[in-house]
Amino acid sequence: MNSQIALALGTRDAKAILEPTYAVKTGQPPAGAHPVAIIVNHGMGQQVPYETIEGVAKALWRGAEKAASPSLVRRVRLGTGGKDDVETELVRVEMQILRDHEQPLDVHIYESYWAPLTEGKVTLKDVMFFLFDSGWNGLVNTEAGTFKRWMFGAEQSFELPKVRLMAILGFLVVLLLALVFMNAVLAAAVASHAIGGAKSFPGDFTAPLTFDFIVADAAAVLIALGTLALPWVYKKLTKKASIPRWLSWLGWILIIPAALLIVFAGWAMLFQLAGWHPENIWPWLARWAKCLANGHDVWITLLWGLELLAAYGARWFLVEYVGDVPAYIAAHTVSKFYELRQEIWQTAMKVSRAVYRAQAEEQPNSNDWRFLYEKVVMVGHSLGSVIGYDVLNGLLLEDALSKDGLRIVERTRMFLTFGSPLDKTAFLFRTQSDMHSAVREVGAAAVQPMIQHYANRPKEWVNLYSKSDIISGALDYYDPPNKDNAKDKAPFRTANAPVANSRAVKNIPDPDARTPLAAHVEYWTGELFAKELIRAITT
Repeated sequence: MNSQIALALGTRDAKAILEPTYAVKTGQPPAGAHPVAIIVNHGMGQQVPYETIEGVAKALWRGAEKAASPSLVRRVRLGTGGKDDVETELVRVEMQILRDHEQPLDVHIYESYWAPLTEGKVTLKDVMFFLFDSGWNGLVNTEAGTFKRWMFGAEQSFELPKVRLMAILGFLVVLLLALVFMNAVLAAAVASHAIGGAKSFPGDFTAPLTFDFIVADAAAVLIALGTLALPWVYKKLTKKASIPRWLSWLGWILIIPAALLIVFAGWAMLFQLAGWHPENIWPWLARWAKCLANGHDVWITLLWGLELLAAYGARWFLVEYVGDVPAYIAAHTVSKFYELRQEIWQTAMKVSRAVYRAQAEEQPNSNDWRFLYEKVVMVGHSLGSVIGYDVLNGLLLEDALSKDGLRIVERTRMFLTFGSPLDKTAFLFRTQSDMHSAVREVGAAAVQPMIQHYANRPKEWVNLYSKSDIISGALDYYDPPNKDNAKDKAPFRTANAPVANSRAVKNIPDPDARTPLAAHVEYWTGELFAKELIRAITT
């Protein structure tokens, strides 16, 4: 950021904004119960309606020592008729949490469901370009060793682990290119045989390319062992829900060499097509591949067919799961996704507005009314944590400009994120644009009240993460730098060192999310997630 430009974030001006008049829509909570709302924002690839509602309900049942049975699923109207900015009809799960010597808690679980909006909108090319741009630009911007962000009224400077980040991002770029090469070879072979001709591709390259696919198959077996087979066997034999630390390490010991083999196989194809012969590194395997290529058409067809199926499976995963990420996050650089991002955000906003605006019945012999939910918990998994963050900021901005505010900060008990890529959206994905634009930095902070002042934060922001989850991590870039990540560590060596605010992000590693790569979805069934949910609604 250009230090010569003096910038400040001005106060909001609502003079030209008219507050609409909303009709009261009431809902009567059970007699004697204290209703609590949980709003869950689902993550990437979670395509089934009410799947996340079910995940939250199961976690509450696990964590609650006492709960009334059975739970109730109900379709409700909370919003106002004819208002486009409020979701008028929602499905919710209702369950009661019983407490000793206290009135029961009536918990209502809502879901903001946006998955159909991205269906068919993202292509494999979009995903690959997004991942490549993120890796490459992250690599370039990491070189400085400093990440600067405007928040809490000043430019904050974070120290980056330069060598580690550059190694990881550099390998990501090389791996993506290797996958592109392998996919291109398969596509060329299929197209060549479909068109026909005197000599279809791969022709003389059949043997060396078969060698590469054998290497890729070996890598796939190692990855399957580390992420699926060994954890599944352990859980079946021990009847435990999570794997021990040693098995997690064993999984990574299998996965890392497998990733290196994929890089070797992909780049070897490029060299072989250029006339070089990297397959000679393993002559015995090269001889085997050559033997298959000479007169064993059935085996060659089977091997290449399996690779084609694997490529299709990888394409489906990237488009259906990872594709949600560029659709929502990359809207600022890919104009085709701008309207889609707005649709996703508005869908989530409509649900949250309806829940926060819901009013209880008027008191007898009184014109007073009260909100149906005085306690709301916002939950976000994976990309849903990014959407939940944007929704809370949007509600806070509306509250500041409203004549009759919804008291968002006061009523939001906890923002619970898990498997969250929010740090990556702050640094890695954001680096697709210039990182040194002062006006853009302050402009970005202007629409994020949660990084302007701790008074705009919910009472708690709890983030669950796992080192085995490559998508998530601890959230360090939503609070001022501390003694571990500050670029300038001098202030922390004094007796008056800055103290973390009580509303700063509480990063907690989840001991039940340990399976390599698959840890991203293990939070749902872990004890920590259940414990934090119960603590949020009962305290």
